[in-house]
Amino acid sequence: MYRRKTRGWSQHLDFMTLDILCLEASMVLGFAMHFGFQPLAKNRVFWSLCIAAAFIDLMIMVLMDAYHNVIHRDIFQELRMLVTQTMYLTVGLVIFIFMMHVENLDIFNILMPSIPFYALMCFNMRVLWREQLRHRLHMKNHTTMLILAETDRLHELITKLVNHNYDSYRFVGVALLDKQPNIPLAEEKLAHIMQGDKEIEALHVVATQDNLVQYLINSWVDEVYLDTVSDQDLPVELINEIMGMGITVHVAINSMDQIAARNKNVEWLCGQVTFTTSLGYVSGRDLLLKRMMDIVGGLIGSVFTVLLALVLGPMIYIASPGPIFFKQQRIGENGRKFWMYKFRSMYLDAEKRKQEVAASTGQQDELMFKMEHDPRIIGQKQLPNGKWKKGIGGWIRDLSLDEFPQFFNVLKGDMSLVGTRPPTVDEWERYKPYHRGRMSTKPGITGLWQISGRSKIRDFDKVVQLDREYIENWSLLLDCKILIRTVWTVLSRKGAM
Repeated sequence: MYRRKTRGWSQHLDFMTLDILCLEASMVLGFAMHFGFQPLAKNRVFWSLCIAAAFIDLMIMVLMDAYHNVIHRDIFQELRMLVTQTMYLTVGLVIFIFMMHVENLDIFNILMPSIPFYALMCFNMRVLWREQLRHRLHMKNHTTMLILAETDRLHELITKLVNHNYDSYRFVGVALLDKQPNIPLAEEKLAHIMQGDKEIEALHVVATQDNLVQYLINSWVDEVYLDTVSDQDLPVELINEIMGMGITVHVAINSMDQIAARNKNVEWLCGQVTFTTSLGYVSGRDLLLKRMMDIVGGLIGSVFTVLLALVLGPMIYIASPGPIFFKQQRIGENGRKFWMYKFRSMYLDAEKRKQEVAASTGQQDELMFKMEHDPRIIGQKQLPNGKWKKGIGGWIRDLSLDEFPQFFNVLKGDMSLVGTRPPTVDEWERYKPYHRGRMSTKPGITGLWQISGRSKIRDFDKVVQLDREYIENWSLLLDCKILIRTVWTVLSRKGAM
């Protein structure tokens, strides 16, 4: 019976446990260096801090996916990952200390030695445990695998399999699937591949399609790797016969390698085995965490929006009598329409004048309209000396205050804190198929485009490239980074227009 490999962070509970133990030990050492061991047992504040530190570190591990490929990382990759994790842990602890107002414990004198202790202990424990796992994996490497392939595919296939094996399998040989197999030629190719590579020096042709079943009857084989050819039908009868013998069969779908998407998964969908591919991939757990982050951020942002409305509302109304909020139909995830809210920073006839203003700047055919001195903005006017004076609308846009009502959209679920900017309906209708890929995720208040230059980026293809990059590389940690950088971008008014 085939045992499927565990995936996700749960397969690294051993490393997570070791890291938490190293953290607690380093905190105890830091406390002892400053206060000694005697008052340790009775100090409830310190033990509360230890529990909080463990929880913060655990959250960072999951968000960072800190143990991805941990068995196969080299020393420098491990060190870089650990330094990043330690930095986030330090920031998390400092924020926790200020939020909880911990005053009756000299926290920083404890943390100053504890953090370096943690990094040092954690690095050494990871390296030692990783080597132990590698040794055990090598010693327990009793899973045998037979490779089924055509002669022309041997070099590319075997090189790839061996380079990504990591001691998981012991290859017992090759069975040729050619209709007229040339065993001497195949042996020659194998000998050429094996030059200087000790891992596969015993690999030879052991069967052809004619005598494959007899070979499997007489030999010990746990699993079979079947390399399919794109222009031929799947050998279903052969697969069923091998599987019927109790041998696990792995079928490589080589034709799918030509699909450019990074995310490719085989799924059982509506009673059928399907090959699923998309620009980005997200798990149910990640979606839940992202939605929880949106709800928390949406609630906080909505409170600030109400407070801002009390201040900005009268200022907007005095400068341009009319509603202080502006709503516009935008395009959301996968083309869904929704109403997006903003503080009004333009005059009431702004939408009617858009085509006129766009034509005056030669942007009537552009997929993203941006203008440095837009006369539709409230209070924006040109002085006799040629300089432009900003009014309330300009300052609202510079500080991105007009975006705050979108926190209501976040709470409703139409938008997310981080995502891609939602286009207007007329822009969406002029999108090429490639452009529409940027809306395969929920739109956001901020995103990779905003922190990469905001309105300074005028090339729409560059915007699409950044949005697709965000979708393809999405993670909760990336969202957190974008949110932090957004605050700096807004405060420094980089790319404001």
